[in-house]
Amino acid sequence: MGALSWKPILSNLAEARGEVVKLYWRLHWKEFGGLPEMSEAEKMGPVLVDWRNKDKDEAWFAKMETKNPIDEVSLFISMEHAYHHLNWAWNCRRTPEDRVWHFRDSDADRWTRFPDTTEFADLWPSNRAIKEHCDKLRRKISLCPVRIHVQMVAVKLNTLCYLVAKELGEDVVRPKNLNPEIGIMPLAEKEFTRRMHRIYSELNMAWNSRKDKTFVVGKCAISRRERFPSVFATGSYNMWRQKRGKVL
Repeated sequence: MGALSWKPILSNLAEARGEVVKLYWRLHWKEFGGLPEMSEAEKMGPVLVDWRNKDKDEAWFAKMETKNPIDEVSLFISMEHAYHHLNWAWNCRRTPEDRVWHFRDSDADRWTRFPDTTEFADLWPSNRAIKEHCDKLRRKISLCPVRIHVQMVAVKLNTLCYLVAKELGEDVVRPKNLNPEIGIMPLAEKEFTRRMHRIYSELNMAWNSRKDKTFVVGKCAISRRERFPSVFATGSYNMWRQKRGKVL
């Protein structure tokens, strides 16, 4: 099996990471009324504010969230964009780079769809459980479960972007608090698949848990929340067609 097309993969993963990081910052501001700590933000990749002028950036966030507070619609739009680039990264992974950069509409039709779920079968242990507990639901969207899952997605995406950049020989900064053993060996396709599976699982749980009052314990409940949300089944595809000016 030939090498994967790492450059298009990295380009799309970086776009997805940027969208997820922005979403996390908005969720954090909505829940806590302030920006995350610098040490926390650095784990997710490039930070969004100039910490030398933090007061100005906090005022900008406060104004933005007052005029356009995050709700289920804005959550949907952000996650649709993230899915769009994750799907593209996964589905074009074995396509020659030149074909990816000069794609046809038929290519975009395929690459923006969800992966075949059988490609991610049996990658998780059977005894998974999430035991953390949340506060009572106070808003229309249960911010705590969504925020935590989005944070996990951002951190995992940042790690995967780092590993793919290393495969391309780029001089990149190692993510903070990353296990020293990660990145020693080349990024094999099996490891890439495993990490993509975890990213998809966390992002699916972020959306499917948006109205939950607590984190849910048990394999059945977790399995249900890890499924691809049907509302996004053609979401990224529709977003692509709208940009191209086609009738849905």
